[in-house]
Formats: sequence, structure tokens, C-alpha cells
Amino acid sequence: MGKFFWQLATTLTILSTLLFATVSHAEIQTYTGEGIYIMSEGENLGVAKERAKANAMRNACEQAGVYVESRTEVRNLQVDKDEIITMTSNILQLIEEPHFYPLEEVDNLEGIKIRVTVKAKIDDTDINRWLNKGSREKAELVAQNEALRKANEEQERQITELKRQLAKSTTKEDKEQITQKFANADKKFLSNQKFEEAQRFYDKGDYESVIRVCTEAIELNHYNPLPYSLRSLAYLNLNKDEEFYADSDKFKELFPYFDAEIYKARGDDYIQSGQYERAIQNYSKALELNPNDAEFYKSRGIAYINFGVHYLTTKDYGRSLTNYELAIQDFNKAINLNQNDAMTWCGLGTACSALGQYEQAIIDFNRALKIDPKFSDAYFKRGMIYVLKGNFELAIADMTKLIELDPNNSMYWQFRGGLYQKLGYNTKAQADFAKAKQLGYNG
Repeated sequence: MGKFFWQLATTLTILSTLLFATVSHAEIQTYTGEGIYIMSEGENLGVAKERAKANAMRNACEQAGVYVESRTEVRNLQVDKDEIITMTSNILQLIEEPHFYPLEEVDNLEGIKIRVTVKAKIDDTDINRWLNKGSREKAELVAQNEALRKANEEQERQITELKRQLAKSTTKEDKEQITQKFANADKKFLSNQKFEEAQRFYDKGDYESVIRVCTEAIELNHYNPLPYSLRSLAYLNLNKDEEFYADSDKFKELFPYFDAEIYKARGDDYIQSGQYERAIQNYSKALELNPNDAEFYKSRGIAYINFGVHYLTTKDYGRSLTNYELAIQDFNKAINLNQNDAMTWCGLGTACSALGQYEQAIIDFNRALKIDPKFSDAYFKRGMIYVLKGNFELAIADMTKLIELDPNNSMYWQFRGGLYQKLGYNTKAQADFAKAKQLGYNG
């Protein structure tokens, strides 16, 4: 039934093109867009250049949109802003290779400035072709473009947050983790860029290229629903029914996850700014949309722990304990979905230790360290429990491991020195205190 209506819509579109297409000389407008991107340590130069290029294309698209809107007004057509934006981005074409300027170091900021200009064109023929599309097809494309805009905004927010984390990171382990997060973010960004490329092929009616490029986008990010949506339309135009329905079903399956990822990203931002209640609200919304994601449960569990600490500082002990209990529930749900995440086990251990369940916490920290033997947080928290239990030798062993992982952390040396002092190892204690002072400890 759905395919019949699409065929009917296509037939009506052809008729409307024959009846209403304007007969005029094609007019071409050209635009120069500039884009700048500040690349941080740990980012890939090639992807950073693509980010700068995307900013330049966005700048050119904003300029071209003014012209496109004026052309629709000349034809006395009622076209809303979202359709103008979608139409412009779909028909804007590069007319030469982007020009990248020499890399520049940024004053007072850690990073490299990448600057690029692009030259692009808008052809009246392309505007007419878009306007003659069927209303349902245009609605589909506008909806895709709006989803892409939201995804790009979340991408920019995520990159900004990663840069902030990188600037605050002090250990090699932290920097390696952030670098991996940059790499994951890059794949999502490149997937969206492929999707934009496929949109332009779709506008020209090159459906085979749409399928090829959308497939490349999916390979970069299997959870991106947008290329499935556009590829399904390409299959529809090629009368490939089986592929059309398969991609349509996959899009419907993934889209809730796509929206859930946006709520999760917002929750991450709220955690970083200390707004734990809002973080929990956003993680809960993500879980409503996708209740089978271990990362969402883990993130909400971390937010509950932070909220528990907040109430502890305000001496609201009842709410503090409640949040720790909720954290344990979330970490257990995450573990049921994925038993091989060290941070989840460490989070569970942290919540258990906050409730005084020290033996269980040690078991959880041990599980975390079995998965990731270089997980500093687990060593430190397990060491704290050993101190509370009076097992100073075991605490010293954990501090020693932390010093091996990060020998420039003055706090580890100072803390181990204090433990040596408790056991009467004064020579070792003084040596550790001296090292801590040399490294800048001033606690």
C-alpha cells in the first residue's frame, strides 16, 4: 500500500513538472564560505580539516539560502524556513577544491587553527527541480535534514566538552581515554558528512550513488538511522521493494536510539556542570526511548552517585543513601547488559562503599581491575577501603601501583608516605614526602 502511494506521488510530480515548470534561462549564483576549526591534541588532522570544511560549507549555505528564499518569493510560493534550509543544503555544489591555509598556532589556547575557504554555486534549475518534488518526498527530506541538524549540534557540544576535559586532564590514562572518545566522535561526524553527500546525489536523481554513499555512512556508524532513511528512498525510486522495506524497518528501529543518544549527550553535559538532577532527567528520557543500553544505565548510575555526594555535603543523609541505592540498581542493570565494562564495576563498587558494604565493594573493584588492570580509579578507591579496614599493607600496594601508572602524581606519593608513617616505616615515609613536595604537592 505504501509503495502504491509513492508511485502515485511520483506520477503526480512528473505531471506537475510538465505543467508548471518555468521556462527561463538558468541563473547561477556563486558563494565563498570560510570555515575555522581549532584542533586539540589527540584529534585527527584529516578529520579536523573536514570539520573546518563543514563549517565553511555551512557559511556558504547561509549566504545561498537568502537567494533561494528570494527566488521562491519571486515565484509567489509559500515555502517555510526548514524547507529553504533543506533545499539549499541539498542543491549547493562545490565548484573547486577547498583552499586550506597554512596551519596556525593559537595564542593563549592549546590547539592549531585550521582555516579553509570553499567556492560553491546555486543553479536556478536545481531550485526548480526541488520545488517540483512531491510534497511527501519533500517532507521526508526536510525531516531528515532537521534530524541531521540536531545531530550536528550534539556533535559540536560533545567536541567542546571533550576539549574541556582534555584541558583538565593530568594523566596519560585520562588523555588516552579522551583521545579514544575523539576517535568515536569522528566516526559519527564522518557518517553524517557522508549522509550530506548522499543528499546531494539524491537531489540529482543519482540513486546508485546514494546507495553507495549511504552504505559508507552506515559502515562508519551502524547506529545512524539517517542513511537508512535516505537509502530506502533511493531503493524505492529503483523499484527495489525488498531493500526499501528492509531499510525502512531499520530506520524505525534505530530512530528512537538516535533521539536517546541526544538525551544522553545532554545528560553528560549536565554532569560536567554539576547539574545532577537534570542529568538524571535526561538519562531517564534516554532510557525511556532505549531501555536496553548499558551505557545509559551506567551514566545515570554515575549521576546518582554524584547526587548522593551532593546531599551528603548538605547533610541530607536520607536522600544521599537513596541515590546510592538507585545507583546500585542502575549499575546492576548495566552489568546484566554488558559484564565487560570496567567503569560500571567501579561505579558499583563506589556506590557499595558509600553504603558501608566494603567487602562487596572490594569484589566489584577487583572485577573492574580484572577487565582493565590499568584502571587508576579502581586502585585508588580500593586502597581507600583498605585504609578504612586498617589493611595498610594492601593500601600501600594499591598506592604503589598508582605510582607505577602515574609517577608524576604528587598526591599518590604523599598518601603512600602517610601509610608508611602509620606502619613506622619512617625512612620510606620521608622519601615519599620529599618526592611529593618535589612534584609540587602543597596539601
